Amino acid sequence: MAEGYAIEVVCKEAGEKRHNSWYGIWVVRAVSDNGRAEKMLVTSRSYLKVREFKTIVGVVSFLSEMGCPAARIPLLEGGRELNTGTGLMAGDRAEP
Repeated sequence: MAEGYAIEVVCKEAGEKRHNSWYGIWVVRAVSDNGRAEKMLVTSRSYLKVREFKTIVGVVSFLSEMGCPAARIPLLEGGRELNTGTGLMAGDRAEP
């Protein structure tokens, strides 16, 4: 986000509410301002497997750590939502 990228959350498997939480499969991509450059989040540099989030809580936690003050998360398969923020990581923000 510090280099002009936004975080796009993509729903790969529709969200489903079980008890008091939502489950599904979401992946995140870094998308440039002009939409031409995309970067997928992977589990590690040595093992290029796309990082999947299986709960809404996991997606929200990740977005918060990336400096997003709010979370836009699609619930339907194929849905996409852009998230932007301050560019400050969670540990760098001043607490109110």
